[in-house]
Amino acid sequence: MRLTVGPLTRLTVIDINRIAYGFPYTDVRYVRGSYISAPAANSDLVAFTVPSTNRGAIVAVLIDATEANFFDIAWTSGGTARSYRLRLPGDGVVSYDFRPGLNLDLPADPGSVIAVRNVNNGAAGSQYKADILIGLW
Repeated sequence: MRLTVGPLTRLTVIDINRIAYGFPYTDVRYVRGSYISAPAANSDLVAFTVPSTNRGAIVAVLIDATEANFFDIAWTSGGTARSYRLRLPGDGVVSYDFRPGLNLDLPADPGSVIAVRNVNNGAAGSQYKADILIGLW
């Protein structure tokens, strides 16, 4: 898509987010997790609390691990726990782009937590990390 901006054109944050992410988010947050050694099953690798005045959507996730595992993206929508399972088939880094948003039809509730968790225990000496991009409106 080509965007031509003339001298009288003023783009708002919502306009820019609509162009970049395909949805008119009022705010976008990138949350970086820290490396965790041999995490126990269901450990939060990264978590974000949705502000009490917003709803949240998962736009992208980055997972880095030194071994194969399954990962859950977890959130609460309408008071019900929701999750989406991802698989990392071997050691390495994988990025998932869900634009405009994985859960636009079931957005995270205001004040709830969006988290990425490993499903199985990490082996001794393993390292895990996750980052998440959240769209808010």
